[in-house]
Amino acid sequence: MITSTKNHTKKRQRIVLVGIPASPGYAMGHCHTISNREVTVVEETLPNDRLAQEEQLFLKAVNNTIKELAQIKQITVNRLGIDEGRIFDAHLMILKDPTLVNGILDQIKKENKNAQWAVHTQITQLISTFESHKSALMRDRAMDLKDLYHRLMGALDDSGPVIIGDEIGNGVILVAHELNPSTLISLKKNQVIAFATDSGGRTSHVSILARSMEIPAVSGLRNVSAMIQPEDNIIVDGTGGMIIINPNEEDIRKFEEKLEVFKRQQRELFTMRQLEPMTRDGKYITLHANIELTSEADKVLDYGASGIGLYRSEFLFFRKGLPSFEEQLEAYQYVLNALAPNSVTIRTLDAGGDKLVADISISNEANPFMGWRSIRVCLDQEDLFKEQLKALLSANTQGNLRILLPMISSMQELRRSKAHIETCRRELEAQGIFSPKVELGIMIEVPAAVMLVDKLAKEVDFFSIGTNDLIQFTLAVDRTNELISSMFQPHHPAVLNLIHKTVMAAHREGIPVAVCGEMSSDPMSTLLLVGLGVDELSMTPWSIMECKKIIRSINYEDVRETAQNVLKMDDTESVNAYLKKKYSQTITDLGISSFISAQDLDDGDSNSSLISSLNEN
Repeated sequence: MITSTKNHTKKRQRIVLVGIPASPGYAMGHCHTISNREVTVVEETLPNDRLAQEEQLFLKAVNNTIKELAQIKQITVNRLGIDEGRIFDAHLMILKDPTLVNGILDQIKKENKNAQWAVHTQITQLISTFESHKSALMRDRAMDLKDLYHRLMGALDDSGPVIIGDEIGNGVILVAHELNPSTLISLKKNQVIAFATDSGGRTSHVSILARSMEIPAVSGLRNVSAMIQPEDNIIVDGTGGMIIINPNEEDIRKFEEKLEVFKRQQRELFTMRQLEPMTRDGKYITLHANIELTSEADKVLDYGASGIGLYRSEFLFFRKGLPSFEEQLEAYQYVLNALAPNSVTIRTLDAGGDKLVADISISNEANPFMGWRSIRVCLDQEDLFKEQLKALLSANTQGNLRILLPMISSMQELRRSKAHIETCRRELEAQGIFSPKVELGIMIEVPAAVMLVDKLAKEVDFFSIGTNDLIQFTLAVDRTNELISSMFQPHHPAVLNLIHKTVMAAHREGIPVAVCGEMSSDPMSTLLLVGLGVDELSMTPWSIMECKKIIRSINYEDVRETAQNVLKMDDTESVNAYLKKKYSQTITDLGISSFISAQDLDDGDSNSSLISSLNEN
């Protein structure tokens, strides 16, 4: 989505901020800064005869807040769908959690504290725990707790929640330290054209809502809310994760070019999605979409995808309580039926690392990315794993399911997983439930898997390379650690040689190789991956059309020769310089402007916030 509103103001300092691309699209206009209401809480020690009254005050506030959130959930379901409405289930589950509720009641009854103080101490302690967690997902969930905190406080003092009304006008860009999903969903359709926040990430509930509402957004900007003045204009690039405060004429010119490109792409979309992703010399590259919510399946084919290359099933588990067999079956059937006869690759539960799941007790490990996670969790929690496998097999009535196993690092893990799948198949057949043949693939995301790739290729139907983890584990770089994030280098020779080794081994056994990490969404990396022999690229749906445009403009033999030259290089800088020389003009000529390539950012750091303030000349 690209939107533009004009607001001529006096010239102020131009500031460029790069954060996290939370929701794709572009917008330009004047900003409106919002902040949470300041809550002053006074600690009171109450006499015993007031405790029952205070307890009832708290329980009434909880009930009123539950009613508010239930209404917001229903509004969300009506506007966007069931999946998006489930976002507010997390809020409701927290409010109904006996541990939290009893903790607050105990502080009232046993310590004689007022309800506001008890709510304040209990919930702020939880918020602090979430915010300090190593998991980005858990840090994002702290915003849900803050939303609940302010709603409960408003219910306790009868002030109610902060409501953004008609006073902000239409066509504004919201800027905030953080934005909660209930605020976003309460706004009218044309009020907000984009938003930018200091905190948050792609997995935050407000980011998920923004993508469903097609509102461009950039998060993780650290201190944008402190920099913004009421008279400032702002450009938001939600696709690249960049904002420009007080853009100059050149910035505006480039923005307007992107607007024209976007309009042209919209006109070309129907035509382009009918065209094959085939190089000029006849090499076909399969383009798939990555999705997180079942509702996203409806849009996949509209973007020109051939199917779904990665459906992250763990998003069904990010809630209080594990999903039942029936809930999983319903979700998987929806996606498989929506895409049939096109293939749908569903990854089994990838818990642990930065993806924590309710009701699975994972200790706060020193290095969770290398700890108890992914297939290790599933093989230890056999009942959980088998229930998911049975739901997947039962949902495969169309015969278009591909099952993907994450983080396989040994033959033993693969064979144990295959044995579970076969056991589940036999048990279902005994119940009269027959599943058509299912293709089985594994994620190649640890160096150990690459070293075993010749043997693994004999046991599966396809490989999917998870470049994010493969880079992290190969280079010993924690991609969430900003101190070393510049060392997270997709074009490192070691990484490229591992990808090449995987492709060669797979092709010797006649099985395809997909790439489903961030590399597949970068134009320069796309050309390199095609040259390395990758058969399938899986990416965010909105990246597919431009990727298809790139593929249709090239000769496979040319990019193959370039890739072979790259494999002879021994340092990342040489690789990046060579690729830029070979492909930057091609990408420019195609009008591919919706990506910020990792190689175009200072120090190659595409993962951390980068701030550059430039004075006007």
